[in-house]
Amino acid sequence: MVLAFAVLHALTCIACRSLNVEDTQALTLLTLAMVFILCTQGGFRIYFTLVALVLVNVMAYLIGNALPPLLDPLFGETMWTHAVSTLVTTLVLGGLLVAALSILSDYPSFSKAKEMDSPRTYRVRWVVRLGNRIVPVMTDQIACFFSEDKSNYLMTLDGQRYIVDATMETISGELDPERFFRINRSCILALGSIDSAVVNDGRYTVEVHPSPGDVSLTVTRSREDEFLRWLEKS
Repeated sequence: MVLAFAVLHALTCIACRSLNVEDTQALTLLTLAMVFILCTQGGFRIYFTLVALVLVNVMAYLIGNALPPLLDPLFGETMWTHAVSTLVTTLVLGGLLVAALSILSDYPSFSKAKEMDSPRTYRVRWVVRLGNRIVPVMTDQIACFFSEDKSNYLMTLDGQRYIVDATMETISGELDPERFFRINRSCILALGSIDSAVVNDGRYTVEVHPSPGDVSLTVTRSREDEFLRWLEKS
């Protein structure tokens, strides 16, 4: 990609100077595009990309002004001097940027790609309240989470229920989606608690064990297809 942009820079320089048009803005836009594409493809954070855009353009300006006088003995003061200067400048700066991106890609503070490579971890233990006691509950022992009377609860596979000090949105985000599914606004079910799903008037009602009581176990209509895919995938 750097080579392609280097050639494009040189051709743009030749075209502009052949038409007696100032080439500075066009070359600057090409440099910005090269840096932006390289940083974006590498998954780098926006603040790093902005810093790279500024640094590369400043260096391009400095090298682009210093290099032509060195090439004058070869080509004289012609558009070819500036074209070759632009080509070399782009190759050098592009190569340096690629090298820097390769080194910094291993640091999550610069690159989001490193975070994406890391496997997502989910909560394995919940600390809940039972009266004046604090109880740790392992996630693999949970049958479901549900809302009732403006409080959120978890129920274990042996039927114990505990208050959870978290919203349903927070709870859902900390559970492995391979093992848990939020069937509606007030209930999240573990795969191991599901016995079957019954179809009544085109709606799916899940039968679970243990039962959370009067909590609705009807799957939200907009999530029915996703729920079936989840069951099949699991």
